[in-house]
Amino acid sequence: MQKVILYGAGQGGKEAYEWFGNDNVFCFIDNNTEIQENGVYGKRVISFEKFMEQYGNDKELQNKYDIVIAIKQRWVIHQIAYELEKKGLSWYSVFSDIKKRWENARRFLDRDREKFKCEQEYIKDIRLAQNKWLLRHITPDSLTPATGKLREKQQRILAYTVRAFEDFKNDLGITLIMEAGTLLGAVRHKGFIPWDYDLDFCLPRYEYNVLCEYLLKNCEVYILADHNPSRNKWRKAGVSGKKPYTAFFVYGEIVLAIADDRVFEGFDTVNRNRFVDIVPLDVFPADADLKTYREKINEYKTFWNREEDFYDLIQEFQERNPGFSKKPSKGDLLGRAVDCAVGAAYVASPGRWYDKQLYLFDEIYKTHPMLFENVYFEAPAKTEKILTKMYGNNFMLLPNRYGVHKENPDFLFIEEY
Repeated sequence: MQKVILYGAGQGGKEAYEWFGNDNVFCFIDNNTEIQENGVYGKRVISFEKFMEQYGNDKELQNKYDIVIAIKQRWVIHQIAYELEKKGLSWYSVFSDIKKRWENARRFLDRDREKFKCEQEYIKDIRLAQNKWLLRHITPDSLTPATGKLREKQQRILAYTVRAFEDFKNDLGITLIMEAGTLLGAVRHKGFIPWDYDLDFCLPRYEYNVLCEYLLKNCEVYILADHNPSRNKWRKAGVSGKKPYTAFFVYGEIVLAIADDRVFEGFDTVNRNRFVDIVPLDVFPADADLKTYREKINEYKTFWNREEDFYDLIQEFQERNPGFSKKPSKGDLLGRAVDCAVGAAYVASPGRWYDKQLYLFDEIYKTHPMLFENVYFEAPAKTEKILTKMYGNNFMLLPNRYGVHKENPDFLFIEEY
């Protein structure tokens, strides 16, 4: 077995240590200074910074060991994965994925060993062969909706989204606009992408600010107060019990979640009660370009690294750039939120490039209603142009990772879904 370096010495690290065995664990990476001095489970614990100093360029170590992220929270995993990628350390895996794939592969192979005794391919090869067959023979318009628990969740979050948006429309006069996977789903599948589990909307910054104030006055709000998610610092605000949903202010975007955490009990995926992400669009002048947008993102990185309340830093950055919050008009450019691009897209999804996040005013407005499942949401004026920018010219074709959930690849193996 390839020996491992475990990133995370908490409960996830303990489970990974027991799973791999003492002899196969080289050390732990963890930024908790309280455990670095004495180590854990008889193994050394070092900070990520110290690890990079000692082993960052050690090719011999990379040949002998894999870094395994042993953290339970998926969004923290994304943060750590980004940090590793940024440092050029692509030789890492995720413990929860390793464990689930191992167990699923064993279960499938045990079944097939009895049922198909002459067919003993590796489960990886079977999976790739299935995907290639599907890509050759299935078009998006022939796909059926999700089934089982995933479909139940999709229908429930759609109902909660409609209800929340009615509040915003009636109380604030705000109408949100479909974007990202929700817009792609509306065009390609006339509703949810079959393996998706949340909705994505955007609105201009000046309305986003109004919405933030409304949520603080009318529902329970949790504010991520630290730019380092491994520290998991949240501030509770707002009013409890007034709405059937709670709001999370995370990396400069709003995430709405169903207040009753029992609604999707047994649905084992990240942020199981999340139902909609709301991204603000910052306003740039007509003479701005991609270079300007990148400069603002780089400027924000200095805020990102300051050891202060993260939400306050976002507010400070916006105050220094009042033009971001003005009402957009024809000729303006709209950026998919500088702070969100750094905090969410840039950190959690390194594959999202900035040039896909900057839109012309006339690409967004005037919006038009588009059917999504059984309801109408507003869509950008130039829907095809937006989707081409985000997903490429072939956005109507199935992706190479057809059927693999973006945050839980094991959905492909779980028959009940």
